[in-house]
Amino acid sequence: MELLDIYDDFGNLTGKTVVRGNKYNTLKSNEHIALAVIFIENSKGEFLIQKASVEKGNIFSSTGGHVTSKETPLTTVIREVKEELGIDISGDDIISLGYLLYDMPIRYMYYIKKDIDINDVTIQKEEVAYVKYASVQEILDLIKNNKFLKSHGLIFEEVLRYKHKTK
Repeated sequence: MELLDIYDDFGNLTGKTVVRGNKYNTLKSNEHIALAVIFIENSKGEFLIQKASVEKGNIFSSTGGHVTSKETPLTTVIREVKEELGIDISGDDIISLGYLLYDMPIRYMYYIKKDIDINDVTIQKEEVAYVKYASVQEILDLIKNNKFLKSHGLIFEEVLRYKHKTK
């Protein structure tokens, strides 16, 4: 049984929890569970993306997952990258881009510039079919053709805005 904390519209913890996947969970319009997503860019300007396993929707996305109870969004992305890709990013310069309120979950957004050798990636087969590097244009095309998870596409647009501001 995995517990998820409930957040308000502003990303504050409410002190309430729900059981993940429980169909009887009822959240009010101002209550949200949280997800955390990170985009990893290499020095060539390509992003490490993953194709979800068939069981997980068979669609492209970045790396991320549910923020479990007593966990921070930052520790979630570190954990998810380790679980799904077998890569440790805990000591690196992870940049927080805030959060996006999309649908019911709050989606915390992170970005990191790190060269990861695809050969060093060990995928979690229950979650990920494969990983690859993709250019900005490739990802935008995947988004346009509905082959990229919609919420991750919105987060990718935030990453691009951040990169544009820091040029």
